[in-house]
Amino acid sequence: MLQRLGNALVLIGLIALVVFLITFTGGVADLRTLLAGAGLAVAGLVLRRRGQPVKAESSRFVTMRRVLGRRAQEDGEAQDEEG
Repeated sequence: MLQRLGNALVLIGLIALVVFLITFTGGVADLRTLLAGAGLAVAGLVLRRRGQPVKAESSRFVTMRRVLGRRAQEDGEAQDEEG
């Protein structure tokens, strides 16, 4: 949900910045448009960053990972002794 809101704010902020650039070339630029566009874009990026889901480790194949992990460690130690 926060990610969607962040995307919307970034889009609106970028549109406001484009409007500022167009009005700036015309000579009637308003500083509030620049500040609003930059503020909305930054707020959107912050919300997008906070809205990213935290990846939880799957509980599938836990036993298999443990067995393979121990074997991989044992193989690594055996190679260290040989080399």
